[in-house]
Amino acid sequence: MIVRHLDEVKGTEHDVDTATWVSRRLLLRRDGVGFSLHDTTMKPGTETEMWYKNHVEAVYCIEGEGEIEVVDENRTYPVKPGTLYVLDGHEKHKLRSKTSLRVVCVFNPPCSGKEVHDADGAYSLGEPDAYPSRHAPEPRLLERVDPVVYDKTIRQSVIDGGQLDEYERTGYLFLDGFFSAEEVEELRSELQRVWRQAEGDDRAEIIREPDSDAVRSVFAVHRDNAVFAKLAAHERLTAAVKQILGSEVYVHQSRINFKPGFTGKDFYWHSDFETWHVEDGMPRMRALSCSIALEDNYSFNGPLMVIPGSQRHFVSCVGATPENHYEESLRKQQYGVPDPDSLTRLASEGGIVAPVGKAGSVLLFDCNLMHGSSSNISPYPRSNVFLVFNSVENRLAEPFSGQKPRPDYIASRKAGE
Repeated sequence: MIVRHLDEVKGTEHDVDTATWVSRRLLLRRDGVGFSLHDTTMKPGTETEMWYKNHVEAVYCIEGEGEIEVVDENRTYPVKPGTLYVLDGHEKHKLRSKTSLRVVCVFNPPCSGKEVHDADGAYSLGEPDAYPSRHAPEPRLLERVDPVVYDKTIRQSVIDGGQLDEYERTGYLFLDGFFSAEEVEELRSELQRVWRQAEGDDRAEIIREPDSDAVRSVFAVHRDNAVFAKLAAHERLTAAVKQILGSEVYVHQSRINFKPGFTGKDFYWHSDFETWHVEDGMPRMRALSCSIALEDNYSFNGPLMVIPGSQRHFVSCVGATPENHYEESLRKQQYGVPDPDSLTRLASEGGIVAPVGKAGSVLLFDCNLMHGSSSNISPYPRSNVFLVFNSVENRLAEPFSGQKPRPDYIASRKAGE
């Protein structure tokens, strides 16, 4: 059930004001009901020529007076409260308002919410959402329509053709001993400094555990820290990333995840892309994560686990996204969570693997690879730096949830920042 008030739309991006009309879009494509519903007021003394070539529109007048001229028929009909007309033949028409004319409009197929008329007086259909999620009442398992590897011509010396094939097949690539002991020591020293500083810091970038004030993650480390900014620009690392994504890249997100011994909490199974698509507006699966181990990762200290091959399927989740969902989801995610049946199928097909190794190892994994980690009940800490790279050809659009974007410290909306 959807309950919504007009005041919730006023002043938002779905409150569209043009020279001749104001339209408040109450039901949209993202609501998944099969049509959109708009509360529209034609400004007094205006004429608007329209031709909905891509839509069928039904209009019901509730206030004011005007008339509609059907251009090809050379006929004019009065419009007043109680008048209903349906443009079931995509008729070209002119709507004239004698007074302020308020109508309720229903469109099929539904509009996204920000449409204005083009030169013909039509609304564009726009590009359909290839990966819908959090709309339908039941979860769905959809086939991926994007490549996993975007450039198979080897253009660097960091990873070879066999490794590229492995990444395409499994969705991840583990590079043991990627960083030298000296590089690891510098990064680990800085990580410990960041940890100490974060303990008494109340910035939004500091995320704490769901049941305590212990630091869980620190975001935007590439933006706020010179050492991690240098890491994000590491030549060999970015060369491998550009090879896979087939373009120049930028940092979509960076963070340090801390998992101290005995107290580090779990991260439940999820696809990063599902969240980045719905809440950030990432259009396509053309991004990847680099997880850089700054402490030894064992099978028993809560390592990252992945489901090989799961990147080929998109789990469309249930549950509408609450406003400012990120404020809770970074501590414990409750929406955009894959259902048990889909997880069982993916794990049955691909198994579950925990790529582990010494500090300095790197795990590259696809944005849609299903992954998660258990709590760390061992005495041994596990802290990793995550750098998320997105193609410059895959820049963020408006969130597919229809809500306002998450803050830049979680999802950079400007390539190069």
